[in-house]
Amino acid sequence: MKIIQRVSGYTQDPTRYFNFKRFAKQCGNFILVEAGFEEHSLWNEFDLTKKELDEILKQKIVRLEFAEPDKFFINDNPDHYDHQFYKVFTICPYTAKWLNEKQHNKKHIPIFFPFNEEFIPKKIQKKYDVIYTGHIVSNTIHRYIKTISKFNYRFVSNSKDSLVTNRSASYIDKMKLIAQSKITLVANLLYLRPHHLFNLWLTPNYSDNEAFKQIPKWYEVNKWLNREIIAPELKSRLFEAAFGRSLILCRKDPFNIIERFFEPDKEFIYFDMDNLKETIENILNNYKDYEKVIKRAYQKAVNNYTTKKFAEKYLKNIA
Repeated sequence: MKIIQRVSGYTQDPTRYFNFKRFAKQCGNFILVEAGFEEHSLWNEFDLTKKELDEILKQKIVRLEFAEPDKFFINDNPDHYDHQFYKVFTICPYTAKWLNEKQHNKKHIPIFFPFNEEFIPKKIQKKYDVIYTGHIVSNTIHRYIKTISKFNYRFVSNSKDSLVTNRSASYIDKMKLIAQSKITLVANLLYLRPHHLFNLWLTPNYSDNEAFKQIPKWYEVNKWLNREIIAPELKSRLFEAAFGRSLILCRKDPFNIIERFFEPDKEFIYFDMDNLKETIENILNNYKDYEKVIKRAYQKAVNNYTTKKFAEKYLKNIA
C-alpha cells in the first residue's frame, strides 16, 4: 500500500494525522488517497508531477472520503471522477447507498471516522466544564457557544470571534483540552445557507439521497427562507471526545447518525436545542453518575475506532 496525502488543510484537521503509512507493509498493492478530493481541484492538492500521476492512475486506487455529503453543497459531482477509484470509503452511509445505486456498483463503503491511537491523550484532571471545537459557520453554532460561555468553557476554533478561547490550537493541544473537559459538545450536522441549496438543486437525482430528506424543493420558499436547514455529517469531534474521556453531549436531530457508533444514555447523552443550558447544569451537578458513560464510550472507541482497527477492518482485505 502506498499513501498519497494532500498538502493543504487547516491545523486541527484530523485527516492530517492518520499516519496510515504504519500499516503499508501489512496491506496489498494499491494506492490509498487519505483525504481531500473534489472536482474543482482533482489531483492538484497532492503535489504530484505528471509522471507520478500517470503511474498512479495505472494502479488500483482507494479513496478515504471525509467531505460527503458536504461536497454536494459546493456543486461537486463524484460521478465525474469516481470511476478512477477502486473503492471509496465514505463517512456518509446515505451517500454510499445513493451513489452505489446511481453508479451501478458497490465501491462506496460507509465507515467510522478513524482516530490515530498515537494521539490518545493521557487521563488527566478535568479543568473545564465543557468544550466545543470547530468553526462558527452558522447562527446555531454561535448559539451553542453563547450558551456554553456561561460555564467554565473552552472553544477551539480558527474563527475570529471574541468567544474563541484557543484560536488555531495544534491538534495535540486540542486533544489535551478535550481530555481536560468534562463535557464535549457535538452536533453531526451541516447548517445550510441558500447558496448551498442552490448548488444541491443542480445535482441530478439529489432527492434519492436520504441525507437530503430535510431539504425543501426550490419552489418551497416558505420552507427554506430564514429557517434552519440541516443535513447529516459525521464529525471527527464525536470520536475525539470518546478518546479524550470527555462526556459526549450530542444534539438530537432527525438523523441521529451517532447511534451507528455509540448507544444513547449508555455511551453518550443527547440534548435538544431548547434545553442545552439545563442539560449541562444537570450533568455537572451529577457528574459522577456520568463517569460510567464516559468509560464505556472510551472503551468502545479504543476497541473499534482507531486507525489500527480501520486498517484491519478495511485496508488489509484489499487485494
